[in-house]
Amino acid sequence: METVQPESSPENAPHAQNMVNNFPYDERLSVWEISQLWLFYQTSSLRKCIFQYVIAQTQDPDMKAFYLDTLNTINAQLSTMTNLFLSADFSVPQGFTDKDVEPNAKRLFSDSLTLNFFRMMNRFRFVKLAHLLPLIIRPDLQEFFNSALVSEQNLMNRSKNLAIKKGIHTKPPYTPVSDKVNFISNQTWYGEFFKKGRSINVLELTHVFLQLDTKQIQRAIRLGFCQVVKDPKVKAFMIKGLDILDKVIERWSIILNKEDLPLPISWECEVTDSLDSPFSDKLMLYQILLMITYSVYDNGFSLANCNRKDIVAAFAKAELEQIPYGKDALDLMIANGWMEEIPLIIDRKKMIGLI
Repeated sequence: METVQPESSPENAPHAQNMVNNFPYDERLSVWEISQLWLFYQTSSLRKCIFQYVIAQTQDPDMKAFYLDTLNTINAQLSTMTNLFLSADFSVPQGFTDKDVEPNAKRLFSDSLTLNFFRMMNRFRFVKLAHLLPLIIRPDLQEFFNSALVSEQNLMNRSKNLAIKKGIHTKPPYTPVSDKVNFISNQTWYGEFFKKGRSINVLELTHVFLQLDTKQIQRAIRLGFCQVVKDPKVKAFMIKGLDILDKVIERWSIILNKEDLPLPISWECEVTDSLDSPFSDKLMLYQILLMITYSVYDNGFSLANCNRKDIVAAFAKAELEQIPYGKDALDLMIANGWMEEIPLIIDRKKMIGLI
């Protein structure tokens, strides 16, 4: 595996020690700051493992250079977070380590699928960073997460431009629109469940198309995981997830087909026939748990922006399918001793002997 040294770049996080020295040491971490720093460390350590494998397997030189820069950024962020934890007298999470990755495993995914998978995860990570920033108070954490947001935006733009350059970027559809300003005149605008109502509007189309594109990528990744996972219960869980995804994909495809609109491409052909696992079962299961979590976020956001009854019902159904499936993932993580516990608040009743 290549040795990667962090580059001196505005994209990289600021030096941890400088930030640690610039805040008052009696400034405690709020529960929001603890939780978000802890979660960000977990996902960053997972990303580091995945990029170690991807860098070893990627054949395209432009993509490999991009992944090296991304790994540099992740390493700098992990170093900063370690110092932030220690500065607050807080234990550093275990996260994911070299035991969870085998960089020399056979190639499981094509370069094209890998890049589009990371584009999808970049988008979710960017949204998560934007969500957590408003409640961060400590100056050093504000600086760190602001820097992380800028870095993620740069990586997101670079990956998009790289996909366009390589001809593997899935573009949302184009459509003619009215040249007049129109107003909604009656309740038929909400549409009908069982018969053709109004046409889909451009905002609804954006969410449906993006959902379908995301699910196609997720299905290919999960298919690859199914091939290489070792634990039979985890494999059965992943196969169940493929069935759920198939139903979701069919649901969105029917809506787009009825509107005579194109579908995003599927990616299953970009999964190799390898049975050699590059990742631990723990890492793959946690990655699926992350995708479920992001899907719940995405469905909720889409629900708030769609109004046609059949589309709203489809998003609501997807949400109801994902939540119990996510619980199954948590159960498996706990049963195998893989679920690191996020910090609990002090139980003062227990401390003083009331319970």
